[in-house]
Amino acid sequence: MILQSKEPTDLGDLQRSLERQFSNYSVYAFNGVPRSSLIVRKSHTVGAQVSIDENEIRIDACCPKIMVSGLIGFISCILPPYHRFEIKIADFLRKKYS
Repeated sequence: MILQSKEPTDLGDLQRSLERQFSNYSVYAFNGVPRSSLIVRKSHTVGAQVSIDENEIRIDACCPKIMVSGLIGFISCILPPYHRFEIKIADFLRKKYS
């Protein structure tokens, strides 16, 4: 899911916002290539990856555990728990940054 933001934001601001809103979930930086992103982890198997690019915020359902991710990563976006969690994160970010 891709959201357009009113103005550019940085990863640190985005992380603080997500940590405040979702204090019962783990939020941590992931230094990936080609850009860094954030992982919001609901459980060992359900999470969302959030990355920014100028005025765009991208939210993708993911599996935060690397070993499990390889097994179910390709179907995670169509399974209900992943899809619902991605929408929950996207709804919050849409209200805050759009």
